[in-house]
Amino acid sequence: MSEGVGWASVTPGIAGLALLWVLPGYAVLRLLGVRGLLALGAGPAVTTGLAGVLAIGYDLVGLRWSLLTFVVGAVLAAAVAAGIGAALRTTWAPAGVTVAGERRLRHTERAWLALTWVVGGGTLAAAMMTGMGRADQPPQAWDAVFHLNALWFVRETGNASSLGGLSPMYADTVAPFYPAVWHSLVAVAPGFDGVTEAANASSLVIGCVIWVAGLIALARVVWPARALPSILVPVLAAGFVTFPAIAVSMLAVWPFALSTAGLPGTIALLIATLRGVLSWRMHVALGIGLAWALLGVVLAHPSGLFSLALLALPLLAVLTVRQLRRQARLGRPWWAWGVGLLLAGGAVGLAVFLLTFPPVLSILDYERGGQDSYLPGLGSLLIDHPLVYVYEVTSVNLVGTLLVWLGIALALRWRHARWLIVSLLAAVALTLLAAGPAEQPLRALAGFWYTQPSRINQLLLIPAIMLAAGAGGWLADRAARTFRVPVTAAAAVLVVALVVLTSGLRWTSQVQVMASTYTTYPIAWGSILEPAEIDMIDRAGQTLPEDAVVLGEAVAGSPYLLHRAGVDVVFPQLSPIPGSPERTVLEQGFERWPSDPEVCEAVRALGVTHVYADSLTFDDDLNAKWEETTPGLRNLDPVEGPAWTKVDEGGSASLWEFTGCT
Repeated sequence: MSEGVGWASVTPGIAGLALLWVLPGYAVLRLLGVRGLLALGAGPAVTTGLAGVLAIGYDLVGLRWSLLTFVVGAVLAAAVAAGIGAALRTTWAPAGVTVAGERRLRHTERAWLALTWVVGGGTLAAAMMTGMGRADQPPQAWDAVFHLNALWFVRETGNASSLGGLSPMYADTVAPFYPAVWHSLVAVAPGFDGVTEAANASSLVIGCVIWVAGLIALARVVWPARALPSILVPVLAAGFVTFPAIAVSMLAVWPFALSTAGLPGTIALLIATLRGVLSWRMHVALGIGLAWALLGVVLAHPSGLFSLALLALPLLAVLTVRQLRRQARLGRPWWAWGVGLLLAGGAVGLAVFLLTFPPVLSILDYERGGQDSYLPGLGSLLIDHPLVYVYEVTSVNLVGTLLVWLGIALALRWRHARWLIVSLLAAVALTLLAAGPAEQPLRALAGFWYTQPSRINQLLLIPAIMLAAGAGGWLADRAARTFRVPVTAAAAVLVVALVVLTSGLRWTSQVQVMASTYTTYPIAWGSILEPAEIDMIDRAGQTLPEDAVVLGEAVAGSPYLLHRAGVDVVFPQLSPIPGSPERTVLEQGFERWPSDPEVCEAVRALGVTHVYADSLTFDDDLNAKWEETTPGLRNLDPVEGPAWTKVDEGGSASLWEFTGCT
C-alpha cells in the first residue's frame, strides 16, 4: 500500500483554505464598520455568500470559476463595502463605539483566547487527522462519493453555480439546483493536488476555524460584559462529538456542515444589527453585512434557512419587540404598530410559500425510520453520544451537560439570555421527534432536516455551548472570589477540568467517529474500497488509456476513479441517474451482454471501454457495501478471453478491458 499524502505536505493548503474562507468576508465586514471578533466570526458566512452569488453570476455571463476570478470578485465586493462604509461614515467609528461586546478584549484576554483556541481547536484537529489517517485517505460514505466527484467537475468545468453547475454529476440529463458553495471554494483552494485532500482539509477548517470563530463571536454578543465565556468557548466546543466530527465523516454532508458552522457568526451579527444602542448608520452597515451572511448560510445549504428560523426566531422576536417598543416610546406608536404588522404578515407569507414550495415538500416527504421510544435519543443527548450508527461509548461529556443545566438556571435570572433556553428546547424537541416513533404526527416538523436526528442535534450545540460558556464564566468568577485567587487561575483550573473530565476533549470518540468512514475496517455501513483497491485506483491514470470509460457497480468503488485518477466513469455517484435509460439497462442486466442486444446497445451508446469488477461480498470480513438497485453489476467475475483482458487488480477489485460489444 502506498504511503499517500501526509498532513505536513498539505499544511500550507490548510492555512490557505482557512484564509480563503475568512479574509474576504472579514474585509467586507470590517470596511462596513464591523470590528474584532464579530467580523472574524461572521466573516466566513459572508465569504460563503459572496462565493455563492459570484459563482451563479459568472455562469450566467460565461466567466470561468477559478481562484483568480473569485479573488477579483471578492476584491470588488470589498471595494463596494468600503464605499458604503465611507458614505455612512461607519468604517472608522468614534472611539468607544463597539458592535459586539461592551468593551474590547484586553491584550491579556486576547492571549488567553488564542491559547484556548490552540488547545481546543488543535486537539480537535489532531483527533480528526488521526481518524482520517493520511490527508488523501478517501472517505467511504454515500454523500462523500457525490461531493468528491462534484469537486472534480467544478475544477474541470470551471462552473460552480448552484443553478445547474453540477449537472455533470447527473450525466447532463438534468441541471438541478444543488448547493455548490462548499464545492466552489474547496475546488479553487491553493495547495492541493487532489480533491480528496482538499475535502479532508475543509473538514478541519469548518470545524476548527469557521465553527469556533462563529461561537466566539456569538459569545461576545450574548455575554457582552464578560470576556470569560468567549475564552472558554473553544475548549467547550471541542468537547462535543456531534459537530463537526459526525457531519464531516459519518454523514459526509460538507455543504450542510458549512451552513451549520456559519450559523453562530450570523446570529451574532443579527444581534448586533438589531441592538438598540447604535446609530442608524451602523444599523444599515450591519444590516448589509447580515444580508451577505444570511445568503451564505442559505446558499451553503437551503436547510440553513430553517436552522436560522429554529434558533433565531425566539431571539428575533425579542429584539424586534424591544425595538418597536422603543420607537413607540419615542413618539411613533403608529409607525411601530405598522412595522410590527408588516413583519408578522411577511413571516406568515414566507412560511406559506415555503410549505408549498416543491423542493421543500420533497424534503418534508423524505421517509426515515425511527425508534420505538424517545429514551435512547434522550440518553444520547445527555452524554453527547452520536445519534447515527452504533458506536461504542468510549467517552462522554457529562460535564458539558451539567454546565448547560447550570447555564439554563443562570439564564433564567439573566433575562437577556432566556432566548437561548427556548432555542435549545426547540432543537432538543425536534431531535427527539426525529429519533422517536415514526407514527408521531408532530414528527413532520423534523422534515426540514430530512427527519435525521443526527443533523438536527448539531443545531442544539449552539445554544448549549453558549449556556455552558456563560455558566463556566460564572463558575470561574465565583471560584476566584471564594478562594481569593486571580480569575485567570480559576479559569485555567476549569479548562484543565474540562479536558480531564471529557477524556482529553473526547479524543477517543472523535478519532473513532472519523476513522469509522476512513480507516477502520469494516467501514461503517459497508466498505466500498479496500486498501489495495485504493492503490489500484490511484494507478488507473497510468494503467488505463486517456479515452477510457469505465463501467462498474458504483458501491463497489468505480466512482473514485473519476476524482482520484481522472478516468471517466459511467456512474459518478452512488444514486441512480434519472433520464438515462442506458444506465438503467446496465444496472439491471449487464451480465446478460452475451445474449441481450439491448445491453450491448447501451454499452456502445455510453462508450464503455473498461469494466470495474469487485468480488467482495456483504458476507466477507470487510462487509462490502450493498445496494438493491444494481443487480446487473454486482460481484462481476470476468474470465480472461476474447471479450475480457485484465488490466490491473487490487484486493478483491480488478480493472478489465471489455470488447464484448464491439
